[in-house]
Amino acid sequence: MVFRFSEDIDKELMREAIKQKPYAAKYGEAAAVWVQVAKCVSAAVKVSLVDKQVQDRVRLLKKNWSAGELRAALGSGIEEARNATNEQSHYDSLPGLVGQYVSLEKDFKAQKQSNKEKKQAEEAQTNLCASQIVSDAITRRARRGENILSSDASSDSDDGTASVASTPSVSSISTPGKVPAGRRKSVFQLEVDRQEKRIRLDAEMRREQFDRQMHLQQQQHAERLAFEREQHENRLAFERERERSRERTEERLNRAREEAEERNRQLILQCVTIFSKSLNSSDKK
Repeated sequence: MVFRFSEDIDKELMREAIKQKPYAAKYGEAAAVWVQVAKCVSAAVKVSLVDKQVQDRVRLLKKNWSAGELRAALGSGIEEARNATNEQSHYDSLPGLVGQYVSLEKDFKAQKQSNKEKKQAEEAQTNLCASQIVSDAITRRARRGENILSSDASSDSDDGTASVASTPSVSSISTPGKVPAGRRKSVFQLEVDRQEKRIRLDAEMRREQFDRQMHLQQQQHAERLAFEREQHENRLAFERERERSRERTEERLNRAREEAEERNRQLILQCVTIFSKSLNSSDKK
């Protein structure tokens, strides 16, 4: 027997769907919520329903309600306000219950999208601040190196020991990432070192991948050349064998032809001899 939903069952279904809020379930838990809705509706209407039935029915009611709202808006040019005070229309009738469910579902999706966009904006702002901090740290380090270079050059010109003092200046410029012993690295310096290490490791990884790819391509090229060479040699060997077979066949045919001609010649000679003997015997008689 085919089960058909009545208006009372649809109302009870929508009330339970509004109460359980299956659209707000976490990932992987929506099926359990629909099962709970089916159990509650089955207990209320004394009819056994499954989650697939109630889910499909709610989807159909939403579709019909949307079509009805569109027809009403196109027909009259007005629509009922969401904050209307008609309790019978909004809480007792089936269209009111479906509209309330659709409204709650839309509000939840809008709030979820808003939270997602807000989180993405915060992450983008954090990444921007981090990049600005790193760039500022690099700029300060470069300026600090220039200041050290200028101070070393001025001290060398005053003391007259430019050759001796040039060594620490060059070392300080060539190794700007080093920090004197006993001095703790700042957060900016640690971030700069981390970025440099990441870039260096990424470059090494790319170089290793390129080397492996080139080695693999060379190996494949060598294997392809060896395969083509083997095919060419097999083709040549087959051609040579076929040529030798053809020569042997022609040789056998020529030998057989010569033997046949020799037999025919001997037969002709025998015929001539026999004919001459017969003529001689007839002449004697």
